[in-house]
Amino acid sequence: MDEIYNLLSEEDLTPDLKMIADVCGTESVTKMIQNLSGLSFYIPKLSHFDSLVLKYAKSKPEKTMKQLATELNVSLPYIRKIMKAG
Repeated sequence: MDEIYNLLSEEDLTPDLKMIADVCGTESVTKMIQNLSGLSFYIPKLSHFDSLVLKYAKSKPEKTMKQLATELNVSLPYIRKIMKAG
């Protein structure tokens, strides 16, 4: 059965899988097809990772909240909320 995956090429992939292959490589897509076929995934934006954003903001004390929001492509109110909570 594994032999069929050796024949997989970019031409065989759906547009979504081509995007993943461009970022992660064809080998990763092959493993996803082998192990995760039929599942759907939602990949959240950075603003869904509050603890990560807070860690990053704390590691950059020289940056203003506005600079952080711009750099991370999140809203200024979101940065304020995270910093206040953290």
